[in-house]
Amino acid sequence: MKNILKRIQNITLNIIRAFKEDRKYKKQAENTLELRKVKISDYERWKNTEELFVDWNQRTAILASMITKGANIIEFGAGNMALKNHIPPDCSYTPSDIYKRSEEMLECDLNSRIEFTLDPYDTAVFSGVFEYVYDVDKVFRQLSDSIDNVVLSYACSDVSNADRLRSGWLSDYSKKELEDIFEKYNYQIAEYKEWRNQSIYNLRQSSVK
Repeated sequence: MKNILKRIQNITLNIIRAFKEDRKYKKQAENTLELRKVKISDYERWKNTEELFVDWNQRTAILASMITKGANIIEFGAGNMALKNHIPPDCSYTPSDIYKRSEEMLECDLNSRIEFTLDPYDTAVFSGVFEYVYDVDKVFRQLSDSIDNVVLSYACSDVSNADRLRSGWLSDYSKKELEDIFEKYNYQIAEYKEWRNQSIYNLRQSSVK
């Protein structure tokens, strides 16, 4: 009898959890639609450190493996700065994010403009960031004069089967549309991998040997 009651209790708890999760993601989808109308970033979401998931660190490690020794790195959307623990020891590292989470972190909203100079850096990293950027072309336009290497991940609309609105994603680039932007700004694909149906790119300016 106790086992039956315990099973019933577990089933009930699972139903409640599923209901709460569904309600959460429906609310997220509604919020995403509102954000897309006015073309602003989701400031409230990224205030919450609970949105910085530990399992993203696996993707971060893959991106870090593409970074060359001695690189001068600027990371956008640095979050908990996990990248710092994976890069080669002789690299310099500067984090940036929409919220300044530490003294060393630069504040940057990629749906606005990059307000600091990129001259000290030769490598830019975007780990799960461009999904929250409306105009990726605009970002690359700002990078192209200073940054030789770009390492990034993106859930392309024709590769990932994720619900983009429920994920809070603000852009819907296909793989070709994204790669057309790379080509436009003279970046060639040096390496390509996939992680959980996300595309991971190592880009180099074609003039760089």
